[in-house]
Amino acid sequence: MIDTCVCCGVYVPEGFMICPGCSKFGPKIPTNKKDAILEYMRKYHCGRRNAVHSKELQEIFKLDDRAVRRKISALRQEGHPICSGDMGYYYAESQKEINSTVNRLNDLVTGVANARTGLLYAQVMDPVMTVKVTLNMAGGDA
Repeated sequence: MIDTCVCCGVYVPEGFMICPGCSKFGPKIPTNKKDAILEYMRKYHCGRRNAVHSKELQEIFKLDDRAVRRKISALRQEGHPICSGDMGYYYAESQKEINSTVNRLNDLVTGVANARTGLLYAQVMDPVMTVKVTLNMAGGDA
């Protein structure tokens, strides 16, 4: 995906929003989409009641769904309290909101682990196998 500077329209590397020429004019302006998402969440989407759907983030930051999830994951790994629920993503206002998201993520991890375990025990071939056994009961040479 080729992106353009939000200030002047010059092409910028994927993941960036502002070209080097424009970035020198505004040090507080995020120069990459991950940081821009963080600032946007802090400013407009604090608390569960102000959650933003992934589709809106995709449109604003010109990212696909997977890229939005990766940016949110990276922010979480850096320690930013980006939470999620049925209504979308939001910047946490309380420990309760963080705990709720942690529990939700634990449920996802458990589901993935259960699917993995199921695959480990899965069989490609039909588990029922017919075996023909012949016994020589006469006691002679076999």
